[in-house]
Amino acid sequence: MSHPLPDELRGIAGQSFPLYPCSNESWSIKPMAGASSSRVMICSIPKAGTHLYARLLGLLGLVQSDVFFNKDYIGDFRFVDVARARFTHSENILWIPIEISSRFIQPGQFGYGHLPCDVGVRHCLEDFKIIFLSREMRAAIVSQMRYVGDSDWCLPDGAEIKWRNEPNGPDKMLKYFDEIAPFIFNDRCHPMAPWADEEDVLGLNYEQIIGDQGREVQLETIRRIVEFCGIERPQQPELIVNQLIGEQTFTLSDGRTSWEACWNPEIEARFAALGGERLNDRFGFGSR
Repeated sequence: MSHPLPDELRGIAGQSFPLYPCSNESWSIKPMAGASSSRVMICSIPKAGTHLYARLLGLLGLVQSDVFFNKDYIGDFRFVDVARARFTHSENILWIPIEISSRFIQPGQFGYGHLPCDVGVRHCLEDFKIIFLSREMRAAIVSQMRYVGDSDWCLPDGAEIKWRNEPNGPDKMLKYFDEIAPFIFNDRCHPMAPWADEEDVLGLNYEQIIGDQGREVQLETIRRIVEFCGIERPQQPELIVNQLIGEQTFTLSDGRTSWEACWNPEIEARFAALGGERLNDRFGFGSR
């Protein structure tokens, strides 16, 4: 049976990006659908529990795309072992813009990424249920530094990170602020912050689901996701929490981030200069 790509999608023809035909003549990123009639996208600042919430949605019955969405490209991790994924970023990047890639998420499926809240992205996701994830910014930025040291992550220009394997602490954090933090704040956090103000977006944070605010907040977070996404016949929240916490994801660092051990007054000044306090206020964490 002929199932050609529409003309507007032919720009991806020839790329190593398998797709699955649907009965409605569209194409899907996965061959199965999940327990919802909604298409869902997790939009998160870096290290805000992106993959933890993705695992949660999977446990609730949605189909995880295993594709990481950015505005201009995707990271296709559908066929990569979790243990290897953190060391194969560049091998899995395809230059497929969100205008095209978003079409391959079908009802009952979800994607995730660091997508800015701009007019173009909002248009591409206008019929998606959007979950925005944030985290206390000091913890998030230290966690991202630790992840750089534990993976092959690099800046878009591919510049070598010479301090990657140095011990975690203030000296390494200062080097991170010299080379990487401006990109993370200016390209990955500030452009995403307006999601927090959108009325039709479900705003959640890492601290809620990890348990910092207590068991009942964890359970209520799950209930809110079920209602927001229209998930059918989910497991009880208590069972979900017991399966969720502590599982390996490909961006999980070794142990919980303690940002204080990597901080000092100079780092705090740089954090403030890059707008860290403003982001914390916007995300509901307030001043330290």
